[in-house]
Amino acid sequence: MDWARGAAYVLMVVAHVAPGDGPARILLVSEFLTAPLFALLIGVGAQLSWSASGQHGWRYVLREVIRAALVIGLGLLLMQSAASVLIVLVHLGVLMLLCVPLVRLRTTTPLAVVAVLALVLAVAVPGLYRSLTGGHVAVTAASEPDAFITVLGLIGGTGGYRMTGFLLCAILGMLTIRVLRNMSAAEWRRGALASAAAFAVMLALLVAPNLLGLYEVHAYDGTPSEQIGVATGALGILLTMWTLQASPLGRALPSRVAPLLAAPGQAALTLYALQILVLHVYQVNNPLIRDDHWWMLALLIVLGVGMAVSWQAALGALACRAPAARRWVRGPLEGVIRGAQDLLVPLPPHDAAAEGRANPEASTTW
Repeated sequence: MDWARGAAYVLMVVAHVAPGDGPARILLVSEFLTAPLFALLIGVGAQLSWSASGQHGWRYVLREVIRAALVIGLGLLLMQSAASVLIVLVHLGVLMLLCVPLVRLRTTTPLAVVAVLALVLAVAVPGLYRSLTGGHVAVTAASEPDAFITVLGLIGGTGGYRMTGFLLCAILGMLTIRVLRNMSAAEWRRGALASAAAFAVMLALLVAPNLLGLYEVHAYDGTPSEQIGVATGALGILLTMWTLQASPLGRALPSRVAPLLAAPGQAALTLYALQILVLHVYQVNNPLIRDDHWWMLALLIVLGVGMAVSWQAALGALACRAPAARRWVRGPLEGVIRGAQDLLVPLPPHDAAAEGRANPEASTTW
């Protein structure tokens, strides 16, 4: 689902540096859907990795732990930057760890039960936290919270990124990819109908209440409408990308065009770090000036897409002559993670060869 990862990258850049909401405030959708879409893709990647790795024991678990630890470490490093961005990598790394036992649920029914539980937590935890703290998101020194309230806040009671909501999105991604993997490209119309239904739910929960004056819904506010609406919106984007790829239009793309569209998604982690690096340099040199500019938006998209395409073109040619370079084809940071996995927990030779021939989407950092 590299097209969906590419869409997540574009949404992320828009959310971070767009100076306005665009016509009809259409760009405001990036504030709602970017982080949930990344969380949903964590679940998709975990399910694809589990299905294609052939390693379902301790080796798989250790490799996923290494992946998550490196993502968390990178997130902690990027938090030291001057960029005016709330870094999401630490939360996504923790989410990767939570996905390890969930993908091992071989049948869909137990996973669906966990999804219902995650939905209850995503809706209930923020409301319970607000009721216990009197609606205050911060606690003063004079009223130090008890352990229960602290735990509620950490798992999703407050903050821009709520683990309970992320967990719901990730499980939704696992369930969706299990269904899509059993569908043929000829069923792309079903994907289109499902994506339209998902977007309809999103509009009913995120847009209609504000337009009709029923109640206000804001990004990151943790209300039931926001938590469910962003999850269905992220699902709609995933289904839309799958539909486009499976449709006659997607299948008719020239063989050289499809890899270009997939390149930014395959290097999503590298492009995330590159974006933070660019914004860090800008803020260091312009400490009193905001980074919200249209030219910055265009620069980050062009720079990210250009870097991903150029890297994969160069490394793809190298990998034809040196098979060891295959782990680096997706992107620099993706290669570092794969290299650390192979160094610390190497795959058996026959499994490594099989994975090298597998669908490249099965090997994903996000």
